[in-house]
Amino acid sequence: MLTIGQLARCFGLTTRTLRHYDAIGLLGPGHTGHDNGYRYYQPQHVQRLARIVWLRSLGLSLPEIGSLLHDDTWQDSAQLRQALSRHARLLQSEIDTRQRQLSKLAHFLEHPARSQTTMQTPSLVTRPAFRVIGMQWQQADGGTIAQLWTRFVPRIPEIQNVQSANSYGVCDAHPDGSWRYIAGLEVAADTPVPAGMVAIDIPAQHYAVVEHHGPVQGLPDTFSAAYTEWLPEAGLVAVPGIEFELVDARFLGPDHPDSVVELYIPVNMDATDDDA
Repeated sequence: MLTIGQLARCFGLTTRTLRHYDAIGLLGPGHTGHDNGYRYYQPQHVQRLARIVWLRSLGLSLPEIGSLLHDDTWQDSAQLRQALSRHARLLQSEIDTRQRQLSKLAHFLEHPARSQTTMQTPSLVTRPAFRVIGMQWQQADGGTIAQLWTRFVPRIPEIQNVQSANSYGVCDAHPDGSWRYIAGLEVAADTPVPAGMVAIDIPAQHYAVVEHHGPVQGLPDTFSAAYTEWLPEAGLVAVPGIEFELVDARFLGPDHPDSVVELYIPVNMDATDDDA
C-alpha cells in the first residue's frame, strides 16, 4: 500500500489535491489508520488516479470525470470514446470562439478603430416608401450577419429591377423583442422574389442620418452614440420603425478603417416642428 505522500509523488500532485479528491468523492483511500489517521492506497487506487490525471490532462472537469468514473464509462471503450468526442466538440467550439475574439483583438491592435465619441449632428431626410429584396438573418438561424452578407453578395445578379447601386442592411424589430436583419437591394414594387430570399416594404418615414466610420464591428457603438447622445443633442426623438444601413461607394470593405456607412434612424419630426 502507498501513503498519501507516496501516491502524490507518483503523479506529481500535492497531498492537498488528493484530500480534495477524497472530499468530493472522486478518490478515497483504501483505509485510514485508526491510530495515526494516515491514508493508505491500494493498487486499484493508483489505477483510478492515473485515469483521473489522464482525463484532467484532456481538459475534463472534475464533475465530468466523476460522472465517467461513477458510471464506469471509462471501462467501456465505446462509451468512453463517445464521451470524449462530445468533449472534443465542446473544446473546438471554445477554441473557435477564442480565435474569433483573438482575431478581433489583433485587428484592433493593428488598425485601431476611429473613435465614434466625436459628436455628429444628424441630418434629416424624408424618404418615400420603398421595397427591398434580399436574404434575411434571425437569431434562431444561427451564424452571423457578416456570414449573411457573404452568402448574399454572390446571389445579387438574381434580383431584377434593381433601382440603385446601393445596398441596404435593414433591421426590422418587433414589439415582442424579436428582430430580423435583411441584406438586400432596392427594387421596383412588383419585382419577383427569388427562391430563398424575402421582400420587405419600408414605409415612408422621417429619418435622422448619421455616419459610421471604420470596420463594421464598431456599428453598435455608433448606433449607441446616436441614440444616447447625438439625437437628443439635436432635439430629435427616435421612434419605433424600420432602421437601415445604406451601403454605397464609400464602403471599402467590412474591416477597412476608411469605410463609411450611413445609418437611417426613424425619428419624430413633429417634435422638432413644435420646438421651432
